[in-house]
Amino acid sequence: MNIAIAVTLAAVPVYIRLARVQTRTLRRAEHVEAAHILGVRPAQAFVRHVVPGVVGSLSVIATIGIGSSILAAAGLSFLGLGPSEPTPEWGLMLSGGRNVLGQAWWIAVFPGVAITLTVVSATIVGRILRARAEGRRS
Repeated sequence: MNIAIAVTLAAVPVYIRLARVQTRTLRRAEHVEAAHILGVRPAQAFVRHVVPGVVGSLSVIATIGIGSSILAAAGLSFLGLGPSEPTPEWGLMLSGGRNVLGQAWWIAVFPGVAITLTVVSATIVGRILRARAEGRRS
């Protein structure tokens, strides 16, 4: 749990900065100005036109950030800064398997492959979402 809190706290400034920039940009967009001209209340225009754009951008960045968070958590556990031995955690499994690579290579290889496949999959999904959000083909 401590690793999850540490990784989350380290990533929060990125999301706050993105939300602020997106809000400031979308607040001055033409479709929001047109809504104001048509008589839509500012709070209603904000909820209807600005919030969906900000949430969409944040969800794309969060999907891409999942891979970084998994790597950070596994790295901390590998260094011994994570949960103790009976906890099934990929970084801890890698750390325990590095000493027996000559006799039982699979103890370290399979957790490493699982980390790699998970991070690559999350990154691919994030890039597809980003491409769709920008209007390009994936």
